[in-house]
Amino acid sequence: MQHDQQKGLLLALRHSAEHVLHQAMKELYPSIHLAMGPATDEGYYFDFDGSVKGKTPVIITAADFPAIEKRMAEIIKKDLLITRHEISEPEARKLFADNPYKQEWIDEIVKKDAKITIYWTGNPEEKGSMVDLCKGPHVASTGQIKAFKLLSVAGAYWHGDEKNKMLTRIYGTAFFSQEELDHYLWVQEEAKKRDHRKLGRELDLFTFSDLVGSGLPLYTARGAFIRRTINDFIESVQSKLNYTQVWTPQIVKAELFKTSGHYDKYKDDMFLVHSHYSDEEFFLKPMNCPQHAEIYKSRPRSYRDLPLRLTDFAMLYRDEKPGELSGLARVRSFSQDDCHVYCREDQVDFEVDQMLSMTKQIMAAFGLKYRYRLSTRDPEHPEKYLGDPKQWDKVEAWSVKIMERNGIEYYDGPGEAAFYAPKMDLMATDALGREWQLSTVQIDYVQPVRFDLT
Repeated sequence: MQHDQQKGLLLALRHSAEHVLHQAMKELYPSIHLAMGPATDEGYYFDFDGSVKGKTPVIITAADFPAIEKRMAEIIKKDLLITRHEISEPEARKLFADNPYKQEWIDEIVKKDAKITIYWTGNPEEKGSMVDLCKGPHVASTGQIKAFKLLSVAGAYWHGDEKNKMLTRIYGTAFFSQEELDHYLWVQEEAKKRDHRKLGRELDLFTFSDLVGSGLPLYTARGAFIRRTINDFIESVQSKLNYTQVWTPQIVKAELFKTSGHYDKYKDDMFLVHSHYSDEEFFLKPMNCPQHAEIYKSRPRSYRDLPLRLTDFAMLYRDEKPGELSGLARVRSFSQDDCHVYCREDQVDFEVDQMLSMTKQIMAAFGLKYRYRLSTRDPEHPEKYLGDPKQWDKVEAWSVKIMERNGIEYYDGPGEAAFYAPKMDLMATDALGREWQLSTVQIDYVQPVRFDLT
């Protein structure tokens, strides 16, 4: 709970720092159109259109950061109040009449029949104030932003869609103290030295090729040896727990994912494949769950056959956006040791306990420190999820009991659930203190119903 509160306060601080950034940008470059700018786990970013028709183009580079940061510091020093106001649609249309991006945001808010809220930085009646369409939250005043830094600048398509206009994106971060900011910047410098892409080349472990494609790593003999060693170790742990290894094809019919729900909820992240000999849709598989369900269904099962423990060391493929690809941390082709246990409800506790114990053993072998995140539904978007809400409530509460029984430290992750089930996500910490999601354990009631598993 304390972690969640601290994270919420930091996000509010960073969101306010982003508002200070866009105010500074508008004061220095009045012709730009403000687009959007959320807080993130690392800091914040701000998108703007610097090529407004009829205006002199505004091109920003890192060389402009000192001047922008100076103006931001002036705004912070004034300790301007940040206040929330609810306004009507006509008022919002008038207030942002000259900004097509804000008009589009207003369209989206109206479609959802949600409240239109704005935040003023400074007194609305006085010169030097700034307003933006925003649902918050924010800190009370700009003076609470004690330490900030602009980090980089890049291009970004509006709404992340390559068909839309390219905007300019400025990345920054903010903290409650200069010490925290200094530590963050130190970590970033250390991360450059320890960048796995750099080490991969130097140690001859893996490479990438433009001819092969972005996000498709090629492992050298050394890298392949490490992969086999890891696979052999994990397989030895699983086999002692009576997991049976299966194999599933890397290409499957679209109908499989229509049954599982992935077609409707996950299709944009999957690679579509067409045959020369039929009109059928196929996909490169992004996960193994539906195929394992079909293995379970392939013959009649008795309650005496349960639990059935399957594991699959599979190659998976996901159509990640080009701008989000990053070395081996975010790829389009990867290997996953995927376990699925089909069991009676009275066997769930034992099976999940065993999974958590197995994961603990594997993490210990690698010397990794970690904690768990309870990934639950986004309460504002119930349409994202399949299944009975009451069943979701049951599984979320059940997951809490299991983690508490196992003495597991965890924190809440609203909105991080899969579309079919809550998750117990293992968040591992690297040498620089950064968290990465590795293993995940789920209790899934949706897929058995959709595949009619009995």
